[in-house]
Amino acid sequence: MTTTLPSSTDHAALRDAANRHLFVGMTNAAQLAEEGGPLVMQSAEGIHVTAMDGKRYIDGISGMYFRNVGHGREEIAKAIYDQLSSVSMNVYAGATPATIQLAAKLADLTPGDLTRTFFCQGGSEANESSLKMAQAYHVRRGDTGRYKVISRKGSYHGSTYGTMWLGGHPGFPRTDYQPKPANVVTVSAPHTYRNDFGATSPEQCGELAAKAIEEAILFEGPQSVSAVIGEPVSQPLGGVVPPANYWPMVREICDKYGVLLIFDEVITGFGRLGTWFGADLVGVTPDIMSFAKGITSGYFPVGGTIATAEVADVFSGGPEKTWSHMYTYSAHPGGAAAALKNLEIVERENLVENARVRGEQLHERLEEMKGKHRMVGDVRGVGLIQGIEFVADRKTKEHFDPSLRVNARLTEKLIARGVWIRVPAYIVPIAPPLIITADELDGLCDAVDESLGEVEKELGV
Repeated sequence: MTTTLPSSTDHAALRDAANRHLFVGMTNAAQLAEEGGPLVMQSAEGIHVTAMDGKRYIDGISGMYFRNVGHGREEIAKAIYDQLSSVSMNVYAGATPATIQLAAKLADLTPGDLTRTFFCQGGSEANESSLKMAQAYHVRRGDTGRYKVISRKGSYHGSTYGTMWLGGHPGFPRTDYQPKPANVVTVSAPHTYRNDFGATSPEQCGELAAKAIEEAILFEGPQSVSAVIGEPVSQPLGGVVPPANYWPMVREICDKYGVLLIFDEVITGFGRLGTWFGADLVGVTPDIMSFAKGITSGYFPVGGTIATAEVADVFSGGPEKTWSHMYTYSAHPGGAAAALKNLEIVERENLVENARVRGEQLHERLEEMKGKHRMVGDVRGVGLIQGIEFVADRKTKEHFDPSLRVNARLTEKLIARGVWIRVPAYIVPIAPPLIITADELDGLCDAVDESLGEVEKELGV
């Protein structure tokens, strides 16, 4: 088969080639062809991306919840170039100064006594690594039967076979991938708007959700449970913030039964919540923390797992103590250089505080929309990860019939107003770069507000 490469300046040819030759994540060629093809970006700067046809959009979800410092940061690109120009990759059992410095930086930034890091390439691998570390920890201590992991509905921890079954994402059905791993146990989350417990207050919801974890541990047998994994604030459903009593109770339960607590901070880490980490927000330190995305703002694929000294020290000693785990591109020096420069920018520009302040502004605007639009069932989130759940009936909380394509309609209205957010299922996610200004955030919210109003008119709501 002979294929003519499209010119990098021929927009139509590139779109056509993409439809014929490229798998674009979570969509398909026919669907994209109806829309004219995927968005082919020509340039990006700050909170905006510009397509090859000249149209400019606000990046409403930071790429995929990772572009914390915004687009077009040449100093990060230069840091990567300088590193690759000197040492472009590790050797076996070797390390580079940048990687060592990054590990030390993370030990300083993360809460509690999280101290030793294993680096990988992304969030899915980070959570895979955390799960393997937790199980290996128990094996090293002689608890060889602890292989089960407890996760929560409405969470998302990755797309590998092992991580995709942890939780449940409305936009990621798993019907193509069977069977469910035997070690996965799933319980209900502390979701006050749609709680499974009949709770009448956030505090009761938090307590019952934590007790659901304890009941699962007891049902499965504590001697068989390795870890509990969860995001401090869950993204798939629009930034579900748990009641204040939930994570402290879960921490106590894990300690009671010798189960490790893993925080998935792939999205929540590095300032997005208005705190450095979700662990800081909820006041609980996990035994193991997964991270990715915001550590480099997506300028280089970097993820990792950081463990407390107690967990890490179990793998120190003779050869039999070694944690037998790695990836080919683990601790890539280019990624470490990108992360160090990215974190320097976050600190220098006080972006964690900006995320907190802009998050308060966003919350106020979303509450206004809830009071204005009948299709808005709930608004939730914190910092710059918030969302709107839209419903057909506020009283019953029933979602719209999928045949109405409400999410596609909202996507179209937002794009027409210069906002790039592809609305999944029944949630409008809002998570712009942490550099967004007050005026820019108001502009983004105006576009969401107007789009909701236009769709309501079309639906006769």
